[in-house]
Amino acid sequence: MAGSESHPIKSLQDAVNGFRAAWALAQRDTTGCGDSTSTRSPPPEFIPWLCGATQLGYLSPARAQLLAAHLPCCRVHAQSLDWDAGAWTAAERSAALHDALHALRAGGHLPGWRGEAFAFYPEGSDTALFTAERAGFYFLGLRSDAVHVNGFTADAGMWIARRSASKAVDPGLLDNLCAGGVAAGESLLATVVRELHEEAGIRLRPDHGLHAAGSVVVGRVRDGGWHAERLHVYNLLLAADEHPVNRDGEVQEFRLVDAAAVAQLVRAHELTPDAAAAIVRGLGRPLRA
Repeated sequence: MAGSESHPIKSLQDAVNGFRAAWALAQRDTTGCGDSTSTRSPPPEFIPWLCGATQLGYLSPARAQLLAAHLPCCRVHAQSLDWDAGAWTAAERSAALHDALHALRAGGHLPGWRGEAFAFYPEGSDTALFTAERAGFYFLGLRSDAVHVNGFTADAGMWIARRSASKAVDPGLLDNLCAGGVAAGESLLATVVRELHEEAGIRLRPDHGLHAAGSVVVGRVRDGGWHAERLHVYNLLLAADEHPVNRDGEVQEFRLVDAAAVAQLVRAHELTPDAAAAIVRGLGRPLRA
């Protein structure tokens, strides 16, 4: 076995460093190629939603009133929406939210129901405060978690995907090799393995050198609400003869591009804001062999 194959992290490190060097040159020659990666703030009229000292999210005043009308122990104040459920168990909070979200759905207020549960983790905690329907996270301004995988090649290339035109969010835009939300009870690694297989047709192997490259929180207004998401970014190395193939219908095509092309695509806003942020995060943390 060749030396580089014995050390997949070293091979990935070389690939990322090569891409990073080319990216730096492209940034120097391409004005504004990082514009799409900035994290936005909620609209100034949105108010924070609090559970004790824990901030859950941001809502418009109208949605705050709507939630307070359906969620027990939830009250709107001048500068915040307060949910007095800090002493409840996670199961009790989840059940109350479940009932409130179903009532909002029945009233025609909650579109895009997915039948999938996400877990909410307070900042710095590994213990979920509650679980709730995925559409409820978006509607109520709760921060969700997702994984994004950058796929590098040894010759300083990167595989990117074009999202299906039927996707509810960012249809037809370019994206990372794969990405997806972390379901309640699912680990980050399990999500990576699942999304790699479903979106790119790739079975994770040791020689891919999968490396956690840190996380970044992004946010934007979506359907009248504030959607914040913590992106857990991973890098991996694809062999020269390894071509991703979509399996779940969520990707139109895959393209292998160089750093200069990626920088230009970011500048032209042809990548999703989340994908652009994940690329920058993936290039920003040095790897250790």
